[in-house]
Amino acid sequence: MTIEHKAFIFDYDDFNNELSDVLENAIWTDENENLIAFIERNLSYLKDPYEGEPLNYYWKELIEVDDINEYGDFAITKYYDPKSDIGIGYGWEKINDALLQELNLDISPLLGRPFGSAENYFDPGKLGSYFQSPEQVKENFKLLDSLSEEQLKTLPNIAIVEKMLSDALALEKGLYITF
Repeated sequence: MTIEHKAFIFDYDDFNNELSDVLENAIWTDENENLIAFIERNLSYLKDPYEGEPLNYYWKELIEVDDINEYGDFAITKYYDPKSDIGIGYGWEKINDALLQELNLDISPLLGRPFGSAENYFDPGKLGSYFQSPEQVKENFKLLDSLSEEQLKTLPNIAIVEKMLSDALALEKGLYITF
């Protein structure tokens, strides 16, 4: 099964300061009250994570699964625009495998770090969800920059990866990657 790599410029620092503790606590306790309160307090800043439209007072009608991941999916839209996908798309696995081989890495610069614990990650789409801090974006960009012209020629669609990272780097933001 081929899955689509989606990436969004993400205000990682504000997320870390405002929501990460609330989301982490919700994941650990499996209680969504504080997440719902965050959404209600920040409603004017949030969007539908699927369509990208601003949320309104009737946002709960959009909830389908009614779990921590779905509430978190709505809450994190304060930090990115769901309509501004800069991801790699469906060909990401081929690019990823080639990058890992060329860079001799175990951790992909196309992903990032999952949020939560090994027992329970934040994963709204149930296919993977990752975050890169601005520092990680910078490190990943440097990794790509270290490749020789010859190595770059062997990597399919590397320009898409470079653009994704450079866009985030130029804004001094992180990335939210999801499938």
